Amino acid sequence: MSEFKFACPVCGQHVLCDSSQGGTVMQCPTCFQKIVAPHASTNAKFILTGQKYVERKAASPAGAGVGIRPQPRKINPVVWGAVIAAVLVAGALFYFATMGGWQSRDIGEVGVAGSFQPAAGTFVVSGGGADIWNQADAFRYAYQTLTGDVTLTVRVVSIQNTDPWAKAGLMIRESLNADAANVMALVSSSSGALLQQRDHPANTATVVQMVPNLSAPRWLRLTRRGNFFTAYSSADGKTWATIGTTTVPMNNPVLAGLAVTSHKSGTLCQAKFEGVSLETP
Repeated sequence: MSEFKFACPVCGQHVLCDSSQGGTVMQCPTCFQKIVAPHASTNAKFILTGQKYVERKAASPAGAGVGIRPQPRKINPVVWGAVIAAVLVAGALFYFATMGGWQSRDIGEVGVAGSFQPAAGTFVVSGGGADIWNQADAFRYAYQTLTGDVTLTVRVVSIQNTDPWAKAGLMIRESLNADAANVMALVSSSSGALLQQRDHPANTATVVQMVPNLSAPRWLRLTRRGNFFTAYSSADGKTWATIGTTTVPMNNPVLAGLAVTSHKSGTLCQAKFEGVSLETP
């Protein structure tokens, strides 16, 4: 018998065969694919023979360029627990960075439901209502419940001009009743900035002090020290000017936050706030 070499039709590598195996199904020793050995020719080159094909259950097709489907990787339950915990912590941090202890609701007869949209660094409050005035208020309130002294600071970025007396600003309020005692430092859409109050429940609201020609964007600050309140304004949040002071008795706890009224019942006025700060001793 003679041995000869031929090219594997699958991978192109040389395969060896003896002349007696022409037409026999064989296995390429390089790519392990089934091939049919040709008959010897006069140009046969004699080196080692290939192996006769035998079914191999454990044979891997990777050598022929056929990919193996990867098995899904199992994640350790401890790792899953850590991932879930991280997501929950991130959600909690976002909540306290944006919502924290904030609540929001419409006060009085507003004619259309308002809204409160907190985001990182910015609050958007939309409120309806005829006014924060007279003997009963109508507006949207975003607030926190606090006891004792407090300093509220905010920058009123913008307020829609639904009416020259549309109002947006800081409020400290004794209750959620429409006729509750309250103090408010505000900017109007086009009528200036002012400090106003209702000194006792069901009394008529009054202006303590008004500063004309001030409008958004504007920084406002409202402080409570016992029953003594002071309102401030600033163009840059650094240099502050006093708008006015007043004394209004309020029981604890109080509600402190952001108030918006459109001064037009049934119409929403949107105001944007940033730099919101509530500081207690």
